[in-house]
Formats: sequence, structure tokens, C-alpha cells
Amino acid sequence: MRAAPLSLCPRVLALALVLIAFATECAARPLSSAQPVIVSPDATTSAPAERLAIRGRTLIPLHSTLIGQGGVTRLNFSGALSIHNASATNILAIDKIEYRSGSGQLIESYLNEPLYLKPYASLQVIIAQDDVRGGTGASFTVDWSNVEGSDEPLIEAVMTSYTGPHSYAILSPGRRVSRPQ
Repeated sequence: MRAAPLSLCPRVLALALVLIAFATECAARPLSSAQPVIVSPDATTSAPAERLAIRGRTLIPLHSTLIGQGGVTRLNFSGALSIHNASATNILAIDKIEYRSGSGQLIESYLNEPLYLKPYASLQVIIAQDDVRGGTGASFTVDWSNVEGSDEPLIEAVMTSYTGPHSYAILSPGRRVSRPQ
């Protein structure tokens, strides 16, 4: 095996230092909610002319932290809330998306105004693996509206975690609950 020329060693060392500095800076950044809602620009539209007479709320568990081994181990998950307009012809209004802790306290509200999804369009809300604000038992509530005769939206959460050689994935379906007036 041939040794690297001495002129190459400082370059490799400099590159390694730059990579270490970059990794350290990225790891030190605080959590950002700059783009937690991901929706394609061509997935949305303006408010429909029809009256949105059907109003619903869906509750979706998103387990950002699970406790195992009799309470000894905590496993943090990243999560993606996925909201799909299940109608082939009608627009779905997403009126409100709220993230709540296991104790029911509001952590974050994601929309300032309704968002209108085209038929079969979808959006996602992302919770980072290192965002442990929800703790055990965290959940989303999604308030939505659509026209009479439309299909209800399909709303679910996917949680993933990677630790060492192990990876985990959990699918959590939403459930329609009563919506306050």
C-alpha cells in the first residue's frame, strides 16, 4: 500500500476540519418551524364557489416519543401528518391544523387562514425527530370543510425512528371526532 503524498495530507486534514465544523454547526441549530407544512403549489386553489356545508374534525395520534423497557428507554420519532383530499371532483378546505401534547395542551397551530386542496391533492406537516415537545401521547387535530356529498379526507400520520442498526415505522390513522362550533 502506497502512502499519500505529503502535499495531499494538509488538504485532507483541512477538508475533514471543514466537515466537522459543518456537522457541529448543523447539530447546534435550534429547531426550525420555517417549513413544517409541505404542500405543492399546484395542489391548492382558491375558495370554491359552492357552500362548504360539511364541517368535520379528525384526531390523529402522532407518537413523537414512546417509552419502552418498563419506562427505562425513550425512543423519539419523526412524524409526518398527511392530509389527502379523497374527492375526485370537489375542493377540500383545511381550516385548522393544531399539534397538541400528551396532556392536551396546544403546542403549535399551523394555518393562519384556510387552505383549499384540489381533488386528490395532499399536504404534509413534519415533526422532526429531535422535536420532543409533544412527548408521549401527542396528537394533531385537523378541522376541515367540504361540500355536501364529498368524500371525507383521508388523514393519517407516519412516524419513523432510526437508532443504531434498528429502524421503526408506525402508521396512525385519523378518527373523526366532534367539531366545536
